[in-house]
Amino acid sequence: MSITPSAGLGSRPGTGWTVFSGLDEIDWAGMKHAYGPATDVPDLLRGLVSPDPVVRERALDGMEGAVHHQFDVYDCTVAALPFLLEAAATPGLPGRAGVLELVASIGGVGWEVPNTGPAAEAARALAAAGPVLLSLLEDPDREVRRAVAGALPGCRDDLARVTSAVLARLPIESDAEVQVALVEAAGMLGTDGEISAALESMAVGAQSARVRVAALTERVRIGPAQVPAGVVTALTTAVEAAYAEEPPPPRPDPVSTETLRGMLHQRGLSYGNSEPAPHLDRLVTDVSWAFGDRVAARSAFIAAQLRAANWAQRYHAVFAAQTLLFGWRGDHRELVSLIGDQLDDSPPRLRMRAATTLSIIGELAAPAADALVACIESAPRTGEYTPAGSLAWTMPTPYSGGDVSPAIRALCRIGDSRALPVLRWLLEQDPLPNYLNSHIAGLGPTAAELVPLIRQRLRGLGENDDRAREALCDSLAEIGPAAAEAAPEVLAALESDPAQAASILTKIGAGAEAVPLLRPLLKNPDDGIAARAATALWQLDKDAETALPVILRALRKDDNFTASAAAAGVRDLGPAAAATIPALRALLDRVDEYGWLHQNAATALWRISGDPEPVVAVLQSVWTRSRRRWPGIARDLTELGSAAAPAAPLLREALASPRRYLVERVAKSDDGLANDIDIVGDEAFQRDARTVLASVDVIRQEDDHLDGSRKTRLGGA
Repeated sequence: MSITPSAGLGSRPGTGWTVFSGLDEIDWAGMKHAYGPATDVPDLLRGLVSPDPVVRERALDGMEGAVHHQFDVYDCTVAALPFLLEAAATPGLPGRAGVLELVASIGGVGWEVPNTGPAAEAARALAAAGPVLLSLLEDPDREVRRAVAGALPGCRDDLARVTSAVLARLPIESDAEVQVALVEAAGMLGTDGEISAALESMAVGAQSARVRVAALTERVRIGPAQVPAGVVTALTTAVEAAYAEEPPPPRPDPVSTETLRGMLHQRGLSYGNSEPAPHLDRLVTDVSWAFGDRVAARSAFIAAQLRAANWAQRYHAVFAAQTLLFGWRGDHRELVSLIGDQLDDSPPRLRMRAATTLSIIGELAAPAADALVACIESAPRTGEYTPAGSLAWTMPTPYSGGDVSPAIRALCRIGDSRALPVLRWLLEQDPLPNYLNSHIAGLGPTAAELVPLIRQRLRGLGENDDRAREALCDSLAEIGPAAAEAAPEVLAALESDPAQAASILTKIGAGAEAVPLLRPLLKNPDDGIAARAATALWQLDKDAETALPVILRALRKDDNFTASAAAAGVRDLGPAAAATIPALRALLDRVDEYGWLHQNAATALWRISGDPEPVVAVLQSVWTRSRRRWPGIARDLTELGSAAAPAAPLLREALASPRRYLVERVAKSDDGLANDIDIVGDEAFQRDARTVLASVDVIRQEDDHLDGSRKTRLGGA
């Protein structure tokens, strides 16, 4: 990655200063960044302060994409930092705001920095940079003042001086956006009395409502575990005022380049032209982040925003609510009900965001069921794509089929039977809507009345309708044994895929029809497929002599995935699989980073041998290795009764956390939180963990009662 260097950036005649002195004397070729040798770093650094805005944009893109790739810090990143600081502190140089933002990111401001390595070196370099950066608080360029406020919290070697300078500048700063940045910097600098007093003063006296919101937000973030009474009301009042006041003056339009930054800038411009109050799109979410794990207060704040008169405020509040629902446990019924209220007589963009949020929170959407039904009943059957989206039952896509309304998806995932007439209509469409099987899955056996229609659709498909064929067969599998009558259609539809046909026939309870399909699979070259077929056959025809050698071969495979799948299958066979015990014990000696293999092998050993003690020890070990295994472990422990007692402390600790099981550390900038959180898995985990603990506690109470009775009898004797 390289750019065309701009001449004359080493010095500028008549200015009295020089930048980048000694830049070419560094052995950049001896260092690497994300894409190879760091030989292009000098050109990138010079480009950052080029008079040409296009060159600056390309250089900044190159620094972010290679030298600071995905926030990584390399040796060349550390070597570049002194030159970045020099450029940022040079008055009148173009591009300094972008350089300062890069400096803050490289220095780890707002991030948890490791104690060693290049990232730690960069943080130490920024920690000592206070004297270089402080003068920029009075720079005539508002963008420079805003950006340096974001970097100063990293200057920790001179914390007292930096804090005093920030607090002194705060009340005299003329630009509201810079004031907001200074308030946020003050909150990051500490929690002493002077900072708290300054924040209190700005929360009451700042002319801009946006600044008052920022000050209140920082007070909440650094405040006590118990949010003081009245804070939610004060924040709500300030937020409402922020939505009512004039937006800040627009920043200069970004240049158009073919870089990633250029594309993101253009997307941002497009977003701003179509979204309500785009300058405040993060406001409600950022405030809600400040509450952190204080879920009740956080929920109360978001609920107040969802009741606001300003629809843009409610629109942004739905996203804040979605983040809370994804990452934190609690009684969310009121919040979900308020999201459902947005489906009634709201602007289309807000209705779409509300419906989409309800469609991705699974069973938690139940309090909004009536609102979803009303929304679906009033929506057209078909619609066309619009920037705001569509709540029509189906919306055509450029490919086959059509997308199903998020309101319908939400109602199905709740398992509400009122979705059945809608699903019937969708099943009658040609072509079939996309992912129809996943919508039917939410209703499971409740969708049994759809089986005749599914069978009819299967019989009418043409040779090229493979997508619809698979979706319909998968729908039958989701319905389960109530779809057993559809075995002939499954056999005909999946004639060319016997493995899939056998799997679906087994799920719908058509065991006899599956046997002829499973037997040839015992000779499949893929030992995993062969083992699954053998396990299924064993359950159907009890022919252990045929199935056992196939299963043992898979258990002894060096491939952990194949062995783990075989162990997961054999555990359902119980004591009849005693011959697999040595192979299962051998699996416990393998390296298993994520715990899948050990968990399946240990659970199989317990079900076969009846001895629960070893499995509990293994499950405890797997628990410490991978949070992703927690729901499966809790589910396995429910079968152990009182024998699960040694694992009870782990379950109690996990349930005590307000965060969902995959959420360890979270930050305001973590917009990706919702992409990696398993709401359905966490809700199931909580139920199973409580079941285990209830069982353990009952046994303990019975034991205590017996001990008490025994002592009474002995005392009486």
